[in-house]
Amino acid sequence: LVAVYSTAKFRMMGLPTLLAWMPYEDCNTCVKEMAREIIPVVITAPCIAGIGAHNPAVNLEWIIDEMMALGFSGITNEPFCGLYGEFFSKQLEAAGIGFSREVELIRTAHQKDIFTVAWAFNAEEARVMAEAGADVIGAIVGVTSGGLTGAKEVMTLEKATEEVQKMCLAARSVNPEVFVLTHGGPFADVPTAQYSVANSDADGYASGSSGERLPTEQAVIAITKEYKNIKVKA
Repeated sequence: LVAVYSTAKFRMMGLPTLLAWMPYEDCNTCVKEMAREIIPVVITAPCIAGIGAHNPAVNLEWIIDEMMALGFSGITNEPFCGLYGEFFSKQLEAAGIGFSREVELIRTAHQKDIFTVAWAFNAEEARVMAEAGADVIGAIVGVTSGGLTGAKEVMTLEKATEEVQKMCLAARSVNPEVFVLTHGGPFADVPTAQYSVANSDADGYASGSSGERLPTEQAVIAITKEYKNIKVKA
């Protein structure tokens, strides 16, 4: 799967994921614009649209239809309010535009027989998303660590994997067939991703920063240092 969402664009600009919730750019417009560049060149993998469900002025059924008309093969609830902590999420939920809107997005897409990847931050969210009909649960354990803009404080690898397992069990208590992918927090490279899958019942790993931001940062920094070390004639 190739997911297209606004937070990735900000990361590739050298900005933190959290900027996606600030009022600088409409996340859904951003995805539509990126779709014109990405979908035509992605030949062998389905593209998934990250939809911001929280704007009360957005009709979820309409925005789903718009994304599918652009050539997407499924949708996901990205950006997600859970990334910003309990206080932020509760304030949005009190206004009716928090996690429940993300659940409504997934449920609406499922009712349209559209493939869905639903992000969850804890076991209860995973269970609710499975009830909404999600095909895949993204078990996220926070902002990915490492690099220039990654999280500085994350769960230990062991603790994060335990949380993933709780989400696996909760989601499959509703739908034993649902897929679960690990993501975020300390799962920032191949060894840590491997650990998360080997020590839980997850079916695989969903990359984000670890697949686009971190490798780019590391490669650009390394090659720049090499060029700076070129010796010139005295």
